[in-house]
Amino acid sequence: MKKTPGVLLAVIVLGLFVAISRRPDTFRVERTAHIQAPAELVFTLVNDFRSWEQWSPWWKLEPTQQVSLMGAAWGVGAVYEWRGQRTGSGRMEIVESRPYEYVRIRVDFLEPMRATNTTEYTLTPAPGGVALTWVMAGENTFAGKALQLFSSMDEVMGRDFERGLADIKLVAESLRGAARPSVGDAGFRGDSDSRDAALDVVVTRQRQDHE
Repeated sequence: MKKTPGVLLAVIVLGLFVAISRRPDTFRVERTAHIQAPAELVFTLVNDFRSWEQWSPWWKLEPTQQVSLMGAAWGVGAVYEWRGQRTGSGRMEIVESRPYEYVRIRVDFLEPMRATNTTEYTLTPAPGGVALTWVMAGENTFAGKALQLFSSMDEVMGRDFERGLADIKLVAESLRGAARPSVGDAGFRGDSDSRDAALDVVVTRQRQDHE
């Protein structure tokens, strides 16, 4: 029996739906870098959102994005919100922080599609410094599963992790000869709106510092 174009289209759509539905319900992306710098310094770079300007791959992807820092100055309760044309919009909050060992962040993506993931940074002793492991894990939405038919989450997100870890390594190793920072030290401070002349990044700070 000769199939009509409508039937063929329905078969194709059904096939795609089945293929997408069979994708894993969860994902996990993990990368590790060995950094020859003190754990205190590496920890501060991830535990203090004020330091992310120096290494975040997404900040570098769109340096004109709007970034707002709220809540605590660093550690648990620190909030980072962003909005951009290329990076979309979302919110991050540090929900667990163990000095010089571990940072866990809740990441809520709002645009272009909604999702909630968990990001973890784990520091373990290594010869000459630390091994920093960066993990993101979460549930695969239907839209996310569809995108992964063409490229895997590990491949796409993994490249960003590798760039970010390389820049953390560069920053930390360039500063390792300086005085060791205490928890909460960062590359820049202040509670007023400011504009970075080089990157043209607007950073709005609305928070209460830790005592």
